[in-house]
Amino acid sequence: MSQKHIKNKKSFFGRTVWRNSTKTLKVEPLMLLLPSGLDELIAIVQKGIDDNLPVRAVGSGHSFSSAPKSEGLLVCTDKLGKIEQYPYAGNSNFIEVQGGIKLHHLNEKLESLNLCIPTMGGIDHQSIAGAISTGTHGSSHLLGGMSKMVRSMVLVTQDLNDSSKAKAYRIEPASRPLNDSATCAGPDLIQDDDIFNAAVVCFGMMGLIYSYVMEVEPMYYLSECRKVTTWSDLKPKLKSREIFNGFQSVLVQINPYKVNNEDNLALTLTQERYEHTDKSLLMQLLEHKFWDNIKRMTRSVSYVLASIFPYFLYIMIWRINKFPGYVPRFVNSAIKSQRDEDYINKGHKVMYQGLDYIKERAYNCELVVKMDMHGEYLNFIDELIMYLAWLHKEFQVHITSPLGLRFVKSSSALITPEYGYDVCYIDTPVLKHIYGREVLLNKIQKFALARGARLHWGKLNFQMDVNDTKQLYPEYDKFMGIIKRFNPNRIFSNSFTKRVVGY
Repeated sequence: MSQKHIKNKKSFFGRTVWRNSTKTLKVEPLMLLLPSGLDELIAIVQKGIDDNLPVRAVGSGHSFSSAPKSEGLLVCTDKLGKIEQYPYAGNSNFIEVQGGIKLHHLNEKLESLNLCIPTMGGIDHQSIAGAISTGTHGSSHLLGGMSKMVRSMVLVTQDLNDSSKAKAYRIEPASRPLNDSATCAGPDLIQDDDIFNAAVVCFGMMGLIYSYVMEVEPMYYLSECRKVTTWSDLKPKLKSREIFNGFQSVLVQINPYKVNNEDNLALTLTQERYEHTDKSLLMQLLEHKFWDNIKRMTRSVSYVLASIFPYFLYIMIWRINKFPGYVPRFVNSAIKSQRDEDYINKGHKVMYQGLDYIKERAYNCELVVKMDMHGEYLNFIDELIMYLAWLHKEFQVHITSPLGLRFVKSSSALITPEYGYDVCYIDTPVLKHIYGREVLLNKIQKFALARGARLHWGKLNFQMDVNDTKQLYPEYDKFMGIIKRFNPNRIFSNSFTKRVVGY
């Protein structure tokens, strides 16, 4: 693959410029490199050490934050896309994937092996390393975020015994090892819980990810049901956790704006699991791509129209900017159009929500609040709804899609937003050309931080600094001690890491 085929690369006057998928982040590195193997990755890190140049990696550019920014060597991982089954005690559910593989290619390969990913976000064009290392989470109160799938990883970093040299290590948790240190071939093996929990989500601060060993599952189906309700009716079910009973995943959408002083409209999306061996005749029919696509289109008609007819999107944006009072009804329509009592398909096809064209013309920040046993996080959501309604009424600035609630099981990864407790992620999406969008999203971030909420690392994250991180993550000192061992010369640091962790 030549560099001219890199999706997000542009060239101006012969110099490389890389942009993320929404074109909201521009990176002008000294060099853009396209390695195809482990030896080439090691050579790149060695060049960074020798020339004292920062080294950062990028995948599909789905992140809205400035985490990929590099002032030195920028590594495109597009050619690191291999996958193979990983032998472990006769268990066929272990696979090793190179860090640059895109989720849709991974899902296609897994399907051919009769395997399925247990959780993913609502879109499938991220690279696996980009998704995992920034804390991509999906919505599963039972399974947790994507980093929970990782059982081992190969990291190219600085030699722990000689920081002037580049070296690859295989890192695993000591409590759940995959390999025997005496017989493990390949990179030197490190089996340590703290190091693993620092490395799995650290947005590139410990080095370049070459590969992951992931534990996936035999193919299964999900039955999805979307029901329209109201926020008042929904809150008691969330408080009692009744809404989660019997489901693998639950998502909620809320219109923060009232229409005619009626209750805030809401949508519940539940996914119930069926094993591959329980496949019904209906499920077999749904395997056909034509019917699959027709069924998918009925899940959100207005947004599908905007995806099929791009000018329809700009008409929507013009109307919202011209008539801000239209927004509450517009968001209500977005909720009602998704009503669907029965959608059944293979697991990864249901988790994928589609509408990539729209999502690449919108961005958001995600707020992360603790799901306490007494449901006090619902008070945070009520306050946020009131705040968004006030901003809309007072200044005509607004989100353009429903608030999205996703519920994620706690994690041991030291700096992932769900570290230490179950969380509710709150998505605040805004179309890219909406008036006042950046002011609004910055205000939402400040609102969240002032109330002790964490922010998603891969979404817009402009207001968080090192003092917030120290306060919000109790293992900050342990995390930084490990980072400094693997990154003593700061070649894996950038302006984003200096702001959010101070290094």
